[in-house]
Amino acid sequence: MRLCIVSYKECWTDSNGHWYSSGGFPLQIRALASLFDQTTLMITKVTEGSGGIELPAGIEVVVLPSPHGEGKKRKLFILKHALNYLLLMWREIRKSQVVYIPLPGDLPLLGMGVGVGLRKHLIVRYGGSWEVNDQTTLSTRFMRWAMRGLAGGRNLMLATGMDDKPPSPNVHWLFTTALTNEELGTIMPNFERGLSSEPRLVFIGRLSPEKGLPILFEALKTIKEEGFQPMPHLTLIGDGPHRNMLGTLIKAMDLEKYIEFTGQLNRKELSAQLLTMDVAVQPSLTEGLSKAWLDAMAHGLPVIASDVGMARKIIGLDGERGWLIEPGDVSSLTVRLKEVLSSSFPWSQIRKRCRQFVEGLTLEAWVDQIARLCAEQWGWIYSDGRLQWVKS
Repeated sequence: MRLCIVSYKECWTDSNGHWYSSGGFPLQIRALASLFDQTTLMITKVTEGSGGIELPAGIEVVVLPSPHGEGKKRKLFILKHALNYLLLMWREIRKSQVVYIPLPGDLPLLGMGVGVGLRKHLIVRYGGSWEVNDQTTLSTRFMRWAMRGLAGGRNLMLATGMDDKPPSPNVHWLFTTALTNEELGTIMPNFERGLSSEPRLVFIGRLSPEKGLPILFEALKTIKEEGFQPMPHLTLIGDGPHRNMLGTLIKAMDLEKYIEFTGQLNRKELSAQLLTMDVAVQPSLTEGLSKAWLDAMAHGLPVIASDVGMARKIIGLDGERGWLIEPGDVSSLTVRLKEVLSSSFPWSQIRKRCRQFVEGLTLEAWVDQIARLCAEQWGWIYSDGRLQWVKS
């Protein structure tokens, strides 16, 4: 049985022709591919990348033309070349029994349309915030509308999150993670430590507008000007389109002494960094369920996060596994930083609660949940880690 995955994710090859990508994407692809006999992955290609993880051996990679520009220019490029994209997707999707579509994303949305047209079994996972907020665009509204309308039958619709109440009729919650059982077993946090003499804050994620990093910089600038001590040091782990802009902003705010970039890291490098940190700060303007929250907690790091998406469900009450702030509010983040960095919290208990929370939230559990939902909805068999197609 063949799986076809249509993604906007940028990948690259090394000198030996091995494919790589960043973040949790390669690990999730490996987990999904394990359910099927064959996997085709449709992606866009860049010349090079950093912090990459090799894509699983044995999958067939099909390169889609990389859209040019951003925003409207990108949409116009895709519209102009829509026939070419659709033909490429049709060629691969028609050979597959199941199509996996990670949304939001313009190319995956085209793939979903092709999959529906060919009457394939679809697994569609929406990774952004299912709740409407001020970052919601017309295109993401359309994607969620389409998912609600198509949900059921051959179409398994998944929204990223964790809750008792389903997001919509026939739409299921699904957590997200990049943690494997093996990796979790190698992470040994020091639960007994408090804060470093110079507190070490960390941000993990894509350097893009929705992550709210200028708000964090403003908060650090404020506490610096107030003479707050001890002044924290912030490490930014990740890369993205706003890297240069953020560097310019840090310089303009005279924060170069207190903020550093690591670029994109692989999983071992990420873990090594997180074991040296005290608190994670994720001031996103919008999220569904951030993998960064779980990565931090696996290392015993409580999280200061905007109250968006599933943050309240994951972080809990103030001081349980972290603290919540108002999204986009510099004052809220400033007050919270000063409170966390100057108060005597039971750090050992907080760090242990963080780690305990993520113990069952691994990639193995993630793909098992997907497979069980597929088997239940489609009447298929899920046995020995494989999905078996039962023709109706």
